[in-house]
Amino acid sequence: MNETSGHVPVMLAEVLRHLAPRPGEVMLDGTAGGGGHAAALMETLRPGGRLILLDRDREALERLQDRFGRGPDVRYFHANFADIDQVVAETGDRLDGVLLDLGVSSLQLDAADRGLSFDQPGPLDMRLDRSQDLTAETIVNRWPAERLADIFIRYGDQPMPRRIANAIVAARRESPIRTTDQLVAIILRALPAAFRRAQRMHPATRVFQALRIAVNEELGSLETFFDKVFDCMKPGGRVAVIAFHSGEDRIVKNRLRQAATEGRVRLAVTKPITPTDDEVRANPRSRSARLRVAEVLKAAG
Repeated sequence: MNETSGHVPVMLAEVLRHLAPRPGEVMLDGTAGGGGHAAALMETLRPGGRLILLDRDREALERLQDRFGRGPDVRYFHANFADIDQVVAETGDRLDGVLLDLGVSSLQLDAADRGLSFDQPGPLDMRLDRSQDLTAETIVNRWPAERLADIFIRYGDQPMPRRIANAIVAARRESPIRTTDQLVAIILRALPAAFRRAQRMHPATRVFQALRIAVNEELGSLETFFDKVFDCMKPGGRVAVIAFHSGEDRIVKNRLRQAATEGRVRLAVTKPITPTDDEVRANPRSRSARLRVAEVLKAAG
């Protein structure tokens, strides 16, 4: 665990091995978060290198600035990684490496006021960028049952999605759903007791995941990122993406395979890299992580 941030970087050794940062290179961490990966990258890029840190969470960037300071070897951007082309245009740097660690950080999950976790009461917010308008509360209280069921199955692989969606619509007719614990109670009531007992994970896990992905348009951002990233990199540059959700990993796999077929990248690994048993025991949140890596052969187009 990183003592400064409390954040545990997932598959740190594997990321460093495959990104292979060297002094003087320029790399971009598009989900800088708690700074665990960033700290290790920064050390290996010195002297003469530069690390560009992006995050949609302005509070995370402020913590990173306090931790790493300001200087010629680090730049900070409050930005979505989907806007990588705009960031690269501003810095003027072609990239030797890019890292995305998708999902949310432990710091965000553990912050009750963000509403990302079903484990503790909090507002139904779920925004990674608190300057945006759409929240989970808006979705839960305004979207029709059909649309709710659709995101529960597409973004959460949730069994009985219509049953949960109908229960939400029925509950909000009585009074608005404002908090995480209200939503958890609705989900639990909607599912049969025998089904709940048979689940290995909390019955609200997939619904909360689906709502977070919808609020932050995470899969759309990932598609847009792959439309742009190869044009932002030097030949020989490496792209590494850690995904935690099957929908995310499917996009990463398909887009890298497509780029390989087009001759734009070489797949550094043919199958996703997964955490070791020791890492999963030490950090259970890493258990669903999948790392895919590719080397850029030429710019897109």
